[in-house]
Amino acid sequence: MRSITNAIPIIASFAAIVAGSMIGPAEAQPPPNAHGIPQSLRVEHDGTLDQLTILARRHGPVGDEARRALDLFKKHLQREEEFILPPLTLLPLLADGKISPDMKWAIDMADRVKTEREQIFQEHTQITDAMNALAVAAQKEHDAAAFDFARSAVADSLNDIELLEPMTIVIGDYLKTKLPTGQ
Repeated sequence: MRSITNAIPIIASFAAIVAGSMIGPAEAQPPPNAHGIPQSLRVEHDGTLDQLTILARRHGPVGDEARRALDLFKKHLQREEEFILPPLTLLPLLADGKISPDMKWAIDMADRVKTEREQIFQEHTQITDAMNALAVAAQKEHDAAAFDFARSAVADSLNDIELLEPMTIVIGDYLKTKLPTGQ
């Protein structure tokens, strides 16, 4: 029964996020020429930042490590949202075999991911190191929630390295083969 009671705030938070996204976000909208990211990743990023911000408000070693990690996360999420993740919004169209010249923007973003891949990897290494430090602090304080968050954040970082970033590159390479030259 306790696990259900603990899950209710999480479920309520998720429902509020989904309901808010249906009504429209309260935050500033991106410029009209900006490309968004998949909604599932937006929810994930917002949840990660919210949890890390809560941990950063704590006093003691967990709060100290969370504050160090928060700056790394913000910097990396900005990079992801600028050019790593937007091409992923094309996946449903590409899966349906729909390709158009107005998708060319994704090629430039994918090429940038290729160019900056080592720097992106280093950011993930720093995030993993920060989450390992948070996990150690959480273990010492017997803080299961902070420990679980740190483990989850490392798994998300691995997902980025192993799947999302390569997928962006594949999208760019695929579009290069399908779009006429000069478009």
